[in-house]
Amino acid sequence: MGRATLADAREVTSSIVMVLDPQAVIVFGGVGRDGEGSDLDMLIVIDDGGAGEEALAFSLKPFQKRFAIEPFVMHASTFRDHFRRGSPFLRTIIREGRRMYMKNAESEWMKDARDELQAAEYLLRGGFWKLACFHSQQAVEKSLKARLLGKGWELEKVHSAARLQALAIDHKIALTLDESDIHFIDSIYRGRYPGEAGLLPLGEPSQNDAERAIEIAKWALHT
Repeated sequence: MGRATLADAREVTSSIVMVLDPQAVIVFGGVGRDGEGSDLDMLIVIDDGGAGEEALAFSLKPFQKRFAIEPFVMHASTFRDHFRRGSPFLRTIIREGRRMYMKNAESEWMKDARDELQAAEYLLRGGFWKLACFHSQQAVEKSLKARLLGKGWELEKVHSAARLQALAIDHKIALTLDESDIHFIDSIYRGRYPGEAGLLPLGEPSQNDAERAIEIAKWALHT
C-alpha cells in the first residue's frame, strides 16, 4: 500500500462529493500539512440526516487498495456544537488542515464579504476609522476569494490582496482595482496591530482613509 498525496486527496474528495453531497471536506495530518503522508486523514461534514456510513464506504472503495484512508464523519450540528465548545481536535484541523471542498463556497464567501462591508460602514459612522479600514480589507479579501473559489481554486490561507489579485489574473477573472488601491488595502491589513508596518508609522488611520477603504471594498464587491 502506497503513500497518499494531495492529488489523491483531490480525487477522493471528488468521489465523496458525488456520493455524499457534504457541506465540507477537510484533509489534515501529513497530507494536509506536507502534501504527503502514510494515510489520508479526512474530516467530512454532512447535513443532519444526510447519507451515512454505507454511502461513505461506497465512495472510498475505489481508493482503499492504493492507500489507507481515515475518515471522520460528523453531522453539521455536531460539528458546530463541538467547535463552539472549543474542541482541540476540531480547532487543530481547522487551523492546520486543507479545505478541499465547501458547499456553496462562492456564495458563502461573498455573503461574508458583504457583511464585512456593512460592518465597516457602521464603524465609519461611529468614528472607528481603524476598525472600518480593517473590515474593508476583509471585504476585499473575501470577495476575491469568492471569485477564485467559483473558478475551482483550492482555498489558501493567504491575506494579501496583491497575491489574490495575481491569482485572479491567472484564473482569467476581470478586476478593476488598481495597484494603488491594492497596496492601500494591504497596508491596512499589515497595520492591524500596534507596531506593525502599515499605516501606523504615519499615525492612526483618518476618516479619509476609512472612507477610501470602504469605497475600494464596494468596488471590489461589485466588479
